[in-house]
Amino acid sequence: MERLSIKLYLLIITLLPSLAMACIDSDYEKQLRELKTLTPFVSQEEPAQESLVQFFNAMPNTFSCFNRLFGYSDKAAPLYSEPQLYFLFPKFKQAVAKDEYMAKLVSLAINARWEADQTGALQDAVRKLLDKHTVAFIQAIEGHDNKSQESIWAFLFGGPHPSNQPIKPKVKTLICETSDYNCATFQKVYALKVSEEHNH
Repeated sequence: MERLSIKLYLLIITLLPSLAMACIDSDYEKQLRELKTLTPFVSQEEPAQESLVQFFNAMPNTFSCFNRLFGYSDKAAPLYSEPQLYFLFPKFKQAVAKDEYMAKLVSLAINARWEADQTGALQDAVRKLLDKHTVAFIQAIEGHDNKSQESIWAFLFGGPHPSNQPIKPKVKTLICETSDYNCATFQKVYALKVSEEHNH
């Protein structure tokens, strides 16, 4: 009996990280209702600031829920086609406070997986934060554990051709001046992704 309890404990500890990252049905349903209601307003050519803020605030904070709403797994998610996030992320950046925008995008990039379309839009938005606000971006990701930081770099270099997306020399310098850990980590992850690309 005691051995069974230890095995159960070990199983629970092993599963906790994935359970914590799962998209809870009630959260998903609430977010989907709110986002669907707001979609016509943010899909206009010039959406109102208030609609942009409401939509951004209604978006999830985890990639598992983001992917369930906007991604493509076995089939297209409910918001896979509309609204178009490539168009919206720059508008969100103008509408919400910089710290809020940064915190949400960093949170969404943890354990994210690249795909074309809506998750590609997320990757593009996160990459623009890295390129334009390098020091603040590195400081924001350092608030997370090492595994999460590594997963963010893996997402940034995800896609079929990571060799086409190298870090610019100026950005690389800023990363390495800000964080020894992230300096080493992004180079390790980038080398691995490029190696995987060339081995296909």
